[in-house]
Amino acid sequence: MPDDIDEFRKLVGDVPWLTSEGYLDVTKFPIDSVLRQALAESERDFFNAVMTLRSMLSNGRQEAGVFLLGLLADSGDDWARRTLIVDALKWFQSRGCADFLVGELKRVKSNNTTRRYLGAVLETLSRMPLEFVETALQDLAADTSFTPKMRDKFEQLWFDMREAALRRR
Repeated sequence: MPDDIDEFRKLVGDVPWLTSEGYLDVTKFPIDSVLRQALAESERDFFNAVMTLRSMLSNGRQEAGVFLLGLLADSGDDWARRTLIVDALKWFQSRGCADFLVGELKRVKSNNTTRRYLGAVLETLSRMPLEFVETALQDLAADTSFTPKMRDKFEQLWFDMREAALRRR
């Protein structure tokens, strides 16, 4: 393998986002082309871009999370795309992301078309620090504009997160 890398480096020069073993280092990979790819019409390009942004985010590239939030805000009613983006946001532990996702729970009405998306929103919120979502989940659980089933989901998520936080202490 080192011979292949050496040959590659001779052809293209020093590429800082490739490790000496020839693996991609997403902490150093330029984000510009990935952002353009995420805006493509092609489902394949979109999927690959979101997966790359997810990998960048899970390796500490917070700017990928900011872009994913913007991409989510611009995704209209494409529930498959929105679900993929929300799943990638599991690694974006920010109060802004938590607030945006809580806003989605209030904005999007649950039905057969949106159910999977809202489930992904709840799953991503479950990965947030409790202090980012605790009050919002309590408020949602008490909000009678939601069905009893949705209020139960909010209350159960809050309870589970609180229990998990207590176990970590």
